[in-house]
Amino acid sequence: MGKVILTKLPDGVHGYTDGVDIYLDEGLNAVQMLCALTHEAIHVERGHGTRQLESEEMAVRYETARRLLPLDRLVGDCKAGTLSDSAKRLSVTKRVLMDRAATLSDAQASDAGCWDCQKCPAIQARATMLTTAA
Repeated sequence: MGKVILTKLPDGVHGYTDGVDIYLDEGLNAVQMLCALTHEAIHVERGHGTRQLESEEMAVRYETARRLLPLDRLVGDCKAGTLSDSAKRLSVTKRVLMDRAATLSDAQASDAGCWDCQKCPAIQARATMLTTAA
């Protein structure tokens, strides 16, 4: 991997890579920066240097979520509070938490203790994705 370069990026863009260097928006907070850096580093690992197909972008998002939130980190942490509360406790963005919920098998969701919480937006997003994929 090359350098990590902090710069002003367009609104809504947290980061990108040219395949060597990683560019991150200078206005990100520490949690956003960690999530964006992990995401872009995975792109570099995979040899990506330009925009990817949506399917590949989703694969990178899901891998980012798995790396930042291994199952043992989820256990007991998603039981109470809002999606924002859980994301803050886990030091990830809400999007990363929702992506991680989408990657859980039924058994993993049950082990994490969040499968029965139907009010959780992360689990609702997971249920929607499972229904759509069926």
